[in-house]
Amino acid sequence: MNAPSSAKPWRESFEDYFRWSTEGPQTVGIDLGANPLAPMASHPVLWRLALPLKNPMSNGLLDSDEEDAVFAVQGALEACLRPLGLLGVGHLVDQGVQYVYLYGPKSITARQVRPLVQAHQGAYDVDVARTRDPGWTVYLQTLFPSPLQWQVRMNRQRVALLRAEGDLLDVARKVEHRAHFTWEREAEEAEGRLRGLGFQGFRCQIVPVRGLMWRLDFRRVDTVDDARMDAVCEEILDVVASHWGTYDGWGCLLVTEDF
Repeated sequence: MNAPSSAKPWRESFEDYFRWSTEGPQTVGIDLGANPLAPMASHPVLWRLALPLKNPMSNGLLDSDEEDAVFAVQGALEACLRPLGLLGVGHLVDQGVQYVYLYGPKSITARQVRPLVQAHQGAYDVDVARTRDPGWTVYLQTLFPSPLQWQVRMNRQRVALLRAEGDLLDVARKVEHRAHFTWEREAEEAEGRLRGLGFQGFRCQIVPVRGLMWRLDFRRVDTVDDARMDAVCEEILDVVASHWGTYDGWGCLLVTEDF
């Protein structure tokens, strides 16, 4: 039997963000580089390492004075488990505990993992939990940013590119948007609500995306600075999500002094 590869089969791309849950505030760190490959059939087992914080803040989050120690232990744990094929995909801080998540092959057992964890946990009493998660639901649902948080991230990238090209971001222009829906009726109902928000130029057609889906293209005149596009995308997502659709972003022409 070949030993599992210790290298991640994706290019790491870490993102940290803050959110509120029903229990309180959380901070999340996720390796977005794994997203195109998730889920990996070769790694159907989820490992959760729980590090109880020594001195959490009153809201249960990681205090800056403890941050270096916690991340040093997390790094040591991920490094010692990587030769077993366990791939770190992110962490979550909630209610005084830092949870570290890794996916690995089903051949790896707790008997192999626990001694390594105990040898590298330092001053932390790390709890180890193993569960099957072939669909990578923890990565894709628990750790992954919400549609709005993800879109805000995409907005930052798109606006940064426009700014680098000398775009006059505060000049209004036609901004094109796209969404996808599983059912034609949902697309039509979403179109009606979007019309009420001032969007125009609707075009709905069936396309071969993730099977057959209904693609809805539309536009509105807006400025494209960060704050405005975040607000626009929140408007759209409120409508699209309520009709079981997905929002696939926006685009526009470059507007410069020479336009």
